[in-house]
Amino acid sequence: MSDPADIPFQDDERPEESIYEGERPASSDSAGTGASAAGPGAGQDSSGTAAGATPLGQLAAPEETETDVLAGQVTGPEDHEGMAALWRATMDLPHWWFIAVGEPGAESPAAAQIDGQLMLLTYTSGERARHFAVQNEMVGADEDLRAIALPPQELVESVESYQQAGIAGLMFDPHLTGYFMPCDQLEAVWGAVHDEDDPPDAAPSATSS
Repeated sequence: MSDPADIPFQDDERPEESIYEGERPASSDSAGTGASAAGPGAGQDSSGTAAGATPLGQLAAPEETETDVLAGQVTGPEDHEGMAALWRATMDLPHWWFIAVGEPGAESPAAAQIDGQLMLLTYTSGERARHFAVQNEMVGADEDLRAIALPPQELVESVESYQQAGIAGLMFDPHLTGYFMPCDQLEAVWGAVHDEDDPPDAAPSATSS
């Protein structure tokens, strides 16, 4: 996991329209998100792992969403209609979520090397960010997760800064669907998604990890 020092927001004040969560995204115990820490008792198998939970973090897998379904339906780089639907749904989300790294007050979105390129690890919900962090032993199932949530438009408007920091693209829900958007195509696809006369049928490929 990378901890880039010059990712946007590392030293700058966070824009007012951003949402910063210093605590972990809510679990099912407090917000009904479907992710909860499993304790001993009913619903566990003989190894002590809750049914439907991961052995490592004992968090239930996030429920399937529209973007999961659409990503799974993309047949390849020539499936412009499928990719257009996927990116429209992704960019219509109110926020994209990121695991925060760095010192308190100077956090940055976490990035990682994937196939030789530095990717911003992006999640379609706070629940999914937390699930990834627990799965990868970044936090315990009962520990807080520092997370950042940004409106997609804010990422689009900041994309040049991310590129200058060495970010090649955004990988969405990397441990679940793992579809990605190269930074150099983000603005064009965003514009196409929001232009009804020019649908984004040339959106980049979605890939599963």
